[in-house]
Amino acid sequence: MKGRARFIIGFLSPALLLYAGLVGLPLVQSFYYSMFNWRGVSPNKAFVGAKNLQTYATDPIMITAAKNQSLLLICGGLMILMFAVSIAHALLVPSKTSKVVQSIMLFPQVVSMVVVGIIWQFMLHPRYGLLISVCRSLHLPIPKDGVLGVTGWANLAVLIAFVWQAIGFYVMLFGAGLRNIDGEVIEASELDGASGWTRFRKITWPLLWSVKRVAVIYVVANVMGTFALVQLLTDAGPDNATQVFLTYMFKKGWQQNQMGQASAIAVYSFIIAMVLGAVVWRVIGRNPENPRRSSAI
Repeated sequence: MKGRARFIIGFLSPALLLYAGLVGLPLVQSFYYSMFNWRGVSPNKAFVGAKNLQTYATDPIMITAAKNQSLLLICGGLMILMFAVSIAHALLVPSKTSKVVQSIMLFPQVVSMVVVGIIWQFMLHPRYGLLISVCRSLHLPIPKDGVLGVTGWANLAVLIAFVWQAIGFYVMLFGAGLRNIDGEVIEASELDGASGWTRFRKITWPLLWSVKRVAVIYVVANVMGTFALVQLLTDAGPDNATQVFLTYMFKKGWQQNQMGQASAIAVYSFIIAMVLGAVVWRVIGRNPENPRRSSAI
């Protein structure tokens, strides 16, 4: 047993050291710097204690950022899961068409988020944007300042771009889960006369529990890590309407040279991410269809 323990520790040690150096240490530094008024370019730091954290607990822009993160998490997450399951189920039968559709949907996953932001910025440009030109040809109402220049429309644009970029991965994830379901179970339900919707609701959906858990955790991680898309698409505007935690942190730290305040925003982002992760694990960590084996799923 001791030899096995040494073997496991030997293989885990490099990864743990890298994680501690690249994640753990910067996290501790963020908590430390959040207690100072520091511009980030000078060795002089003025200790302010919890003042930065108290300030951003009631900061209006921080509250707006929290609302936007919630919009992406709830609306975007539900849209991703709903569309991904439907598309994956529709593409379950192998064919040339399904392969082409899968390739098209995976396209946003193989390009940088920077490229995704530039693509959508071009399509929604108020003068020569592709989608704007289509709307004008169809005589659809368009905001005078363009979609990205109006609060509400800009939030909707970020939401749609976020779902478009992410959905290909989840289609692939749910597709793998659907293909792993035992075909004999499906055949038995068909012999019992179960309709398509009943079969999906009573058999397919519960058997995708482990895939659903992974998908929700990934959605939370993607939402909390949203930065490049918002920064490139709207620059967190108009008037901070599309601000999220990381863009606000970037604004304070790298545009206004307030690293202490940026660290406070990073601390809040970390705490919220941990709370969301704990809630998600608590809610979907146990499989209600088979609670005794939930820890192994």
